[in-house]
Amino acid sequence: MTAQTVEAQGVEAHTLQIDACASCSVFWFDTAESIRLTPGAVIGLFRYIGTSATEHRPLASSLACPRCHRTLAFTHDLTRTTRFTYWRCLAGDGRLITFTQFLAEKDFLRPPSPDELARLRDSVRQIACSQCGAPVDLRTESACSHCGAPITLIDPQSVAKALQDLEQRMTASAPAAATMSSRLSDAQIDALFDVQRMAEREDRTDLLAVGVAAVGALLGSWLSS
Repeated sequence: MTAQTVEAQGVEAHTLQIDACASCSVFWFDTAESIRLTPGAVIGLFRYIGTSATEHRPLASSLACPRCHRTLAFTHDLTRTTRFTYWRCLAGDGRLITFTQFLAEKDFLRPPSPDELARLRDSVRQIACSQCGAPVDLRTESACSHCGAPITLIDPQSVAKALQDLEQRMTASAPAAATMSSRLSDAQIDALFDVQRMAEREDRTDLLAVGVAAVGALLGSWLSS
């Protein structure tokens, strides 16, 4: 794993070192680190996911805590109305979470609408599961038959809300967030339904990776402006 330095919430401004593995598509958060992330830190990790898209390395069936080496417990959790999963250390040392589930925890994902799913089935046919990398045949499946993960897309409105929160903390104006929301929606559509670009790919399309990369490019432009 490699360390990613991010901002942390607290009485005094300081940073956290988040461990990330791009090839396994996972983050390791020490105790309470995930809930201490600032909006800017969440967006930073979002961009890291978009720039780190690579071939999925299957996770082992049994995972050990990198701190105490005890076996991690697979855990189901709920934030607002979104369900997500992760592996937690029973000794309280932290938790391991996939990129997909991290985005779900932060409410950045949503299922495709019936119209979007129909358009994807007409143009892409087969995609790669964002959770485990297994093939998903859109003609007959709406979830991964290997790990059970449903097909999900980046939700531009959710990202825009996170940006608005970040803007408010940086004393920026709300109309700018509305403009970004529109730009994110356009980027999502362009990323999902660029049929020619998808047809040229020899490997399976990972919809989450495509969406994150498209939105991440806009975030980079916004954050540097």
